[in-house]
Amino acid sequence: MRVAEDGSPRDVRATGRRQAMRVTALTALAIGLTALASPARADEAEAKKIFNQRCTACHTFGKGIKVGPDLKGVTDRRQRAWLLRFVRSSQKVIDSGDATAVALFQQFKQQRMPDWSDLSEEQVGSILDWLAANGPEKKPADERIAELATPAEVELGRSLFHGRAELTNGGMACASCHAISERGETAGGSFGPELTSVYAEYRDRAMTLFLREPCFRRMPESDPSGFLLPPESFAIKAYLRETSLPGQKSGAGAVAASSTSSGGSSGGAPGASSSNSSAKTVAWTPPPGPVARRVGRPPRRSSARDEALFLGFPAAALLLLVIGLGIRHARSRRDPDGVRRRAQVAWRLFSGAVAWRAGLAATFIAHVAGLLVPGAILAWNGVPLRLYILEGSGFLFGLLFLAGWVPLMWRHLASTASSRAARASEVADCVLLSLVFAAIASGLATAGLHRWGSSWASGTLAPYLATLVRGEPVTGLVGQMPFLVKLHVLTLFGLIAALPFSSAALIPIAAVDRVLAAATRPIAAIKRGGQAALARMNPARWLWPEEDLVEGGEGTAALVEEGDRAGGAAPPDRAMVYRDSKNPPTPT
Repeated sequence: MRVAEDGSPRDVRATGRRQAMRVTALTALAIGLTALASPARADEAEAKKIFNQRCTACHTFGKGIKVGPDLKGVTDRRQRAWLLRFVRSSQKVIDSGDATAVALFQQFKQQRMPDWSDLSEEQVGSILDWLAANGPEKKPADERIAELATPAEVELGRSLFHGRAELTNGGMACASCHAISERGETAGGSFGPELTSVYAEYRDRAMTLFLREPCFRRMPESDPSGFLLPPESFAIKAYLRETSLPGQKSGAGAVAASSTSSGGSSGGAPGASSSNSSAKTVAWTPPPGPVARRVGRPPRRSSARDEALFLGFPAAALLLLVIGLGIRHARSRRDPDGVRRRAQVAWRLFSGAVAWRAGLAATFIAHVAGLLVPGAILAWNGVPLRLYILEGSGFLFGLLFLAGWVPLMWRHLASTASSRAARASEVADCVLLSLVFAAIASGLATAGLHRWGSSWASGTLAPYLATLVRGEPVTGLVGQMPFLVKLHVLTLFGLIAALPFSSAALIPIAAVDRVLAAATRPIAAIKRGGQAALARMNPARWLWPEEDLVEGGEGTAALVEEGDRAGGAAPPDRAMVYRDSKNPPTPT
């Protein structure tokens, strides 16, 4: 409690709470009145979409009469209420005898405008607001000439390109696949072409069009709504122009920033000439639909082969795995002890040395992590040092994996050669280990030739396997890859197909048997206890107490005590009579 100036006590905290409540109530009232006075309207993007789909066939904006009148300044020439009624139902307005509507109907040769009654007043109002703001004449942010970019926009493009800043839609950074030279230093991946002078080669307009779609198919950027936002596209374009300027790379030509499609004047870089012979003057036009493409790379072949390799073959491999393991598990039930012994021999064969086990475990964990959490991998790779650590450690573990494979394969070949006749499982073991070598070698070669696979695989191979699991495979994601990457993927499914025929299949089969035995042990105990309880509650024990029922099948002897019950007295000696349908015992 505090004392006011007049000497009366006053609770300052209570006063503050009352003032805060009054302010909150007034704010809520103001927001409610504003919501009632201003109905919700569609955003600018929806207005632009509706206008392009429904209006541009008959109307222009600032380019004169087409089929109907030019709509530039229409919100100044007509009242808003009239426009709302006319757009939603022009026929009713004309039939009502409205002088303006009838005059327009006569002026444009009685061409009737379709009634857009399916549009709400809010949607029509958003279109009118967009027209009043000269929306059709506004260029998207990415169509600005890169020369006009501010240093902050260039820096944003640098951060987006190298992954230091995340894209709004969560796409891959350009440096995941492409390298770029800046101030004498080169950074980035080698999966795609080097982009240092790409702006000088394609110019501003072509780069604007190119950056509106992904350069090759990947997820989620293959969806148009999941690619770069216009401000992000412009920032990257400005950064690419920055790297193309003279002095950034020896031999790089000056940049002519012009729009080849409009034939406008060029705003070149300082010291640039508009007649730069090194710059391409043909604007790049993207083909329709999300197709796999790269700068300087022709379109990939027909997808028929991709469907066979990356849909048919994986399905066949998984079918072989399930059926093969099922058959071998069913056969193992005949001789469980023998299967366990052979599983131990297979474990000693395939466990290998420490290098083999460490390389196998690390490689397996890294691949599983990349497939399950690709977004986390991309976020980790946003810092160059962490990217180098991940890629370098993965490559070293791959080498360790290969070093452990060599003695393992040598020992297996020596064991097979010493036997008189190689069994089918031994041949399958050789095939399995050969596929392991193909997977290791293709992985190491891919890591060396196509840098930063942990990044570009997060948008291609991980989504491909995810769509395969969901039953909606997108084979184009892997079909567009280089040969080494496709070989690496195919060896994975080859290993799956070969596993049931090798002795290594006995290892998971024996492990499953042990798990099932441990899991069913409590169930068996509960079953026995229940049977014993039911036997104690059998009403036959109460109805015929003179009989001692013994559980058993056919041929089981039941012991029955009999006496002379006729006189009511028990006989001096109990006669033990055995009832057996087949083999009654010989009396002694």
